[in-house]
Amino acid sequence: MTLCESCDDAIVCPMDPILYSAVPLDRAHHLRRDDAAIGALVRRPDRLLVPLWRDLSLATPEGAVMPAGDIAARLLDLAGVTVFLGLWAGRPVFAADLSEAEAEPDGTPPRLGPDGAWTALKAVGGTLPADHAAILAYGRALVLWHRRARFCGICGAPTQSREGGHMRQCQDGTCAAPHYPRTDPAVIMRVDGTDEAGQPAILMHRQKIWAPGMWSVLAGFVEPGETLEEAVAREVREESGIEVAAVRYHGGQPWPFPSSLMLGFSATAIGGTLAPDPDELEDAQWFSKARIAAEFSDAHRTDGSGRPFLPRPDAIARRLVDDWLLDTPARGG
Repeated sequence: MTLCESCDDAIVCPMDPILYSAVPLDRAHHLRRDDAAIGALVRRPDRLLVPLWRDLSLATPEGAVMPAGDIAARLLDLAGVTVFLGLWAGRPVFAADLSEAEAEPDGTPPRLGPDGAWTALKAVGGTLPADHAAILAYGRALVLWHRRARFCGICGAPTQSREGGHMRQCQDGTCAAPHYPRTDPAVIMRVDGTDEAGQPAILMHRQKIWAPGMWSVLAGFVEPGETLEEAVAREVREESGIEVAAVRYHGGQPWPFPSSLMLGFSATAIGGTLAPDPDELEDAQWFSKARIAAEFSDAHRTDGSGRPFLPRPDAIARRLVDDWLLDTPARGG
């Protein structure tokens, strides 16, 4: 994140691109309602396919696997849903839901022809080229939305894909409601304050379902009838008992697990007593820079020790913490 030289000190420009953002496609919105154009694009031999099987994406250590040619044609024949994602250097890119393909007898994912392994995007996204990870995330989000929107939320009738997969139409003639992909806004916030010794510190927490040793900043979904800033203050108050002010936007991260947009903020603690909500948090503590340096290590993530570690470097939560640890004006620390 940087401060524009021409901006007032209180105005923060967005973060540098973060994982799953900056999709390198021309989304070609003007083509979505042209069924003939979409049909021609899906038949092009140079079109690329982003396959998804159940909750898994296809990748190798070098990057995402996006078949073209005859392999893509075979996969398209198996697809339950196909979505036009856009144009990449002029080549059409489609996402395809292959979840109806049967698993192998031993329960492993089906071997459908392309090289690569079916793997969880959340596990490998940070190891892929950024443009590949962004395309996989974009395709994943749309495919998962289709699975959840097969029936009209108004009348309950079946829906059908329209506009290249970017809308579903209720098939009841009386209702005929259009349904569009949804994104759920969630705030994620670094709370700046002091520890018991009076040293600058940030508030981090643990949840019971997390891996032993993982700590992160607070987060929560935006509720109806509130601004993003109000959501930050409410979530911090509800989960930790701390009151905050000076809420500042730092940037966002698409988070297709399944359909969130993480909106990153910092805020300054101005009162309250730290009292973690036991229904939400396992623990919450103030961590100084010295304590983080002494206790936390990314090596603890995989060594089985249960000692503290921060979120993965590809997550906006980690970016918020790292910006504070760098302690430069340009980072808002």
